[in-house]
Amino acid sequence: MMMLPVVPVSPQSPNVIATIGEFFTAGGVLMWPILGCSVVVVGLAFERYLSLRLGRVLPRVVVDAVEQCTQGHANVIAAGILEAETPGARVLAAGLRRRGHLLADVEKAMEDQLAKEASTLRGNVRGITLMAAVAPLLGLLGTVVGIADAFATVEQNGLGKADSSEALAAGIKVALYTTIFGLCVAIPATLLAAHLQGRARRLVGRMGDAVAPAIEALAMAPADGAPVVAAKAQSGEGTHAA
Repeated sequence: MMMLPVVPVSPQSPNVIATIGEFFTAGGVLMWPILGCSVVVVGLAFERYLSLRLGRVLPRVVVDAVEQCTQGHANVIAAGILEAETPGARVLAAGLRRRGHLLADVEKAMEDQLAKEASTLRGNVRGITLMAAVAPLLGLLGTVVGIADAFATVEQNGLGKADSSEALAAGIKVALYTTIFGLCVAIPATLLAAHLQGRARRLVGRMGDAVAPAIEALAMAPADGAPVVAAKAQSGEGTHAA
């Protein structure tokens, strides 16, 4: 008679996390601040994704305005650009306010405004980075408090009993829930912040490249928007007549 091989049955591995509800409840009160960090991360990320779009940072009207500036028609677009509220328009407006000044003055004004816009675009990303740092610290705090409670219970009941050892192991396991949850929030938040930082950096670079051709044109144009050649010609005629 043929004997079938006996396959050993391994004991069922312990279920670390039964359900999300049990996991959250067992973690204790510090699970709520960590959950709050995750909500803040989602909100800030959603807001940044809406703001960090090329159409909102550098709309087509700004690109057209730069082209008008290079053609010597800065006075035509000045009023609209000075009142515009997009980052690219504000950078170009900084140069328009320095029309007729030295090239270095126009360039510095636009570079300073570009730096301000870059800081604004990265503003809420810093909040995501902060939550990525705070969440694991809250988790660690919850774990330390939980382990301290577990050892306090063992100290009262004694460690020699089997029940005490099981209670200590269970207490430490539950205490680690807050660290697990904190890391689950911090790791995606860190990756998300890095992605948004890179996105903001690329948009700032494109914005700087787009408005750069207007710098020299604005430096050459007089403040009233009249062509420089005409202004010099009139000045020459007046001197000759005198």
